[in-house]
This record gives sequence, C-alpha cells and structure tokens, in this order.
Amino acid sequence: MSDSFSQYWANEIDTLALAPQSRHICAFGDFPTIGRIDPNHDIVLVLNGTSSGVCPPDLDWILPDRAGLVIADAVSAAFTRHIDFDRIDVLCWSWQKALGGEGGHGMIALSPRAQARLKAGERKPVARLMRLHNPDGSVNNAFFGGRTISTPSMFAVEDIHSALDWAEACGGLPALLNRVANNYAVVDDWVNSTPWIDWICTNPAARSTCSITLRLVQEQLAAGEKEDDGKIAAGMIRLLEAEGAAFDIWSYGDAPPGFRIWAGPTVETEDLALLCDWLAWAYSETCEGSIPPETISEIAASSHSCEPNIGLSDAFTLVEMQQ
Repeated sequence: MSDSFSQYWANEIDTLALAPQSRHICAFGDFPTIGRIDPNHDIVLVLNGTSSGVCPPDLDWILPDRAGLVIADAVSAAFTRHIDFDRIDVLCWSWQKALGGEGGHGMIALSPRAQARLKAGERKPVARLMRLHNPDGSVNNAFFGGRTISTPSMFAVEDIHSALDWAEACGGLPALLNRVANNYAVVDDWVNSTPWIDWICTNPAARSTCSITLRLVQEQLAAGEKEDDGKIAAGMIRLLEAEGAAFDIWSYGDAPPGFRIWAGPTVETEDLALLCDWLAWAYSETCEGSIPPETISEIAASSHSCEPNIGLSDAFTLVEMQQ
C-alpha cells in the first residue's frame, strides 16, 4: 500500500471475502517492496496515488507468463502516464480525472485471461451495476461494444467526445503525457529552489507527475512545534481561496500538512508557475508576521480537509490475493 485508495481496495476485498490476501505495506509517500510477490496470485494495485503522490515506478516486476491476474486502478493514471497494458488484466478508470469530463462514469477493460476467469470462476452475488454475466453464465460481451446497464447522460457522453477531440488536436496521448511532464517540471524546479517546501514522495522514480503532493518543511521550528505546520498550511490555503488563486488544494486525510495539486494534461503549465508564486506569497504573508498568530489559529480551527481521514499510518497497500 502506498496510497489511501489502495487501502480502500484492500478493505473491499476483506469485506466481500473474495480471497485470502497479503498486504504489502510501506510508509506514506513510498512504494512497497515487490520482491516477495507470488506471480501465481492475483495483484491489485493503484497506478497513480492521488492522496500520497506515489505510483509504481514501472511494471517490469509483473511477469508476462504470470498465472494470477493483475487488477489495476487507473482512475487518474489514464491519459496521464504510460500504461503497460500487456502486464494488466483488469483496468478500471473514469472520465473525469485526466480529461476533465463528467464524474461518475466507470470504465473497465478486461484481458482475454480475465474474461476466461469470469467464465470459469465461481459466481458470487454482486451489485447489478457490476454484473458482467448473462443469465446462462457467459460473459455479456455487449457491454464491451457500447451497451450500458442504464442510460447515461448524453451530455456526459458528448462531453468526453469533446475532450477526446481536444486531446487528438493536441497531438494525442504523447502530447498529453508531454503536457503532464512540463507541469511536473515547473513545480519540481520551484520545490528544488524553495527551502520550506518538499515532496511527500521523496523518491523521484515513484513520484506521480500529475498528482502533486507537497509538505511543509519547517526546519526553523524548535522540536515539538511541528504542529504549527498545519496552522501555516491552513492559513496559506485560506489566503489563496480569498484571493481566488487556488481552491481545494488541502492535503489528503492523514497526509503531512501541505498541499495536493492536480497537474494533469488539462492544466496549463503557466498557471502552475503562477500558483507557485502565489504559494510563496501566501507563505510570506503567513509566516513573516503579516497575519497575527491568533488569526492563523482561527483560520486553522475553521479549516478542514474535504477528504475522509482513514488512518494512513500504513499508507500504500499493494494487495496480493490467492486464487
């Protein structure tokens, strides 16, 4: 586990009693060691962690001749990073993340190996929304040809078509990935030149380039005063909101006090450069006496993350299930 959404997957597997599982857990902002994973087992992983800013450095450790299935949550990875589809059997994603489309539309792609498991596997009670079988037990291939269980909003369908047209006009997937790389680079340059901010994920190889997660570095504070980081971050965020410069950039749940910024392909690099300047201004206003300490405390007391706190002391979970 290296992200809270990995934890959600692991908890769902427990709740549904799908199979015995092994959780490969590491500290928040890191990626688990993968040397002990059995290729005969199924693997569930998140390809881009938006809460911790951590993603798998690569998928080379997944064997081509594996016996188990690889189930990947690509909700925010689709259109933001290269995906080695040959090493994934079940891929799920949604429209709203990378391309800015309407939320709530889940997509799934199944490899031939995954479809074979569906045909041969034990039938389990599932919600109607997730039933991929016909009454006779065969896989309902109509779902993979455009059929829907219910009628989605046609505005939402047109919305994603428009987004795809825009992506194609930009140059397709290579251009989208290049936009993400440029966005990451401008923030990385700023972090490297700013002493009071750092990445939550300190390993660049495992760092998401689109889910920017930053923490405050308060080396000037005496020991025991680290709790002031939360007050400073809250004060900065409220200032940025009041100026209309940034919204909803709270760090996630139990992540260190700081900021979570989306830098996907629909975000302009120039805007992220401006945000870095705004963050520097807000830090100066908050920490250099422009705002009285009691006001900062009042701001912090009224602040809250919009994300649930789920206890991320064990933050990234890579789930391995026995068949």
